[in-house]
Amino acid sequence: MRRMSFQWRIAFMFFVLLSNTIEIVSAQNPTPQRKGSMKIPFVWSQQIKHSAGAAAAFYVIDKSSEPVFGLAYNPSLSLTKSKSDFSFSIGSQLVGGYHTATSVDDSAFIYADLPLLAELNFGHNASKDFYSDLGWFIGGGYTYRLFKNDWNSGPVGTIGVRGFVFGPSFTIRYSRFFAGADAGPSTQTISLLLNLGRYFDQVKLNNKVSRFSNGFRK
Repeated sequence: MRRMSFQWRIAFMFFVLLSNTIEIVSAQNPTPQRKGSMKIPFVWSQQIKHSAGAAAAFYVIDKSSEPVFGLAYNPSLSLTKSKSDFSFSIGSQLVGGYHTATSVDDSAFIYADLPLLAELNFGHNASKDFYSDLGWFIGGGYTYRLFKNDWNSGPVGTIGVRGFVFGPSFTIRYSRFFAGADAGPSTQTISLLLNLGRYFDQVKLNNKVSRFSNGFRK
């Protein structure tokens, strides 16, 4: 029994010594933090980003600009991963709202805007590896719009800026729907969106590193 007890004591001391050695080696060689994930093999699920917020669509009636207030959701899929501060993406700017009767327009109706957009993104939020505090985008596409109980369609253009505001990342977007002769009035939409999702997992690390070295900009 004494011999077994001595063997267990030796084994325990060896385990403690091995654990301490591993801990020391790990402390001297920490696992490096990885910047972003746009440089690893292309993974569709990691190319998705989105934002949500409030929107106001304006149309002209009797020479007055009348607003329709609502909510907006902006899903987007990035199709590039080679440039940290640039990307080409496809997505939408879904807007839904309700117009109550006013002195300018006494009709009440549900409003919806369902565009398909292609966009060029620069700087902030262009990719998972972006380094800029500010950025902008421009694009266009085609939309289907529900306006005064009628569906109509036509081309749409969009432009906007993105950036950090006291911590969170926001997007300000302007869009214009160019209505045809039989599609009712054209509309201009302004939206304020909060950028969401796992797209920002590595953002703080990226921006912190970029302040000390430009070598990471590839």
